[in-house]
Amino acid sequence: MQAYETGKKLEDRVANWLGKQGYTCYKRILARGKIAARPYEVDIYATKGKIYKHHVWVECKAITIRRVHVHKLVESARDVKEFKEESDIQKWAPNMLMLVSDEGFDVDAIKLAAKYNIYCVKAGKTFEFVGKLTRHDMKDAEESKLG
Repeated sequence: MQAYETGKKLEDRVANWLGKQGYTCYKRILARGKIAARPYEVDIYATKGKIYKHHVWVECKAITIRRVHVHKLVESARDVKEFKEESDIQKWAPNMLMLVSDEGFDVDAIKLAAKYNIYCVKAGKTFEFVGKLTRHDMKDAEESKLG
C-alpha cells in the first residue's frame, strides 16, 4: 500500500505542475490499444490546445526509471496510436511522451528515452528535465503543434 500511496502523491504533484503550465490533466485513465486485450492505464493524460490538441502521455514512477520502463511506454503508446488510426473507439493518441521519477533515471534509460524523444523529468523539490530534451524543447514542441 505504501508504494501505491507514494505513486499517487507523485502523480498528483505532476498533474499540478503540468496544470500550472496550461495543461488539462486527467489521472489514471484507460487507453485502448490495437494488440493488447486490456486497456493501458495512463498515469496522466495531459492535453493543451483547442483545435490542434497537444496530447501528452505521462508515466510517473516512485522508483529509479530503467530501460524496461522506457520500452514499455514506447510500445504501449505505439499500440494506442495504431488503434486510434484504425478505430473511432480510441479518441486520442499521444504526440508527446514523458517519464517522471522522484528517484531519477539510470544512464541506459536516459539514452533510450533520447532515441525515442521522450521527456525525462526528475521530481525533486522542483521539476528538473534530465537527458536530451529540455523544458525549452517542450515549449517549442507545444508552440509548433498549437501554432
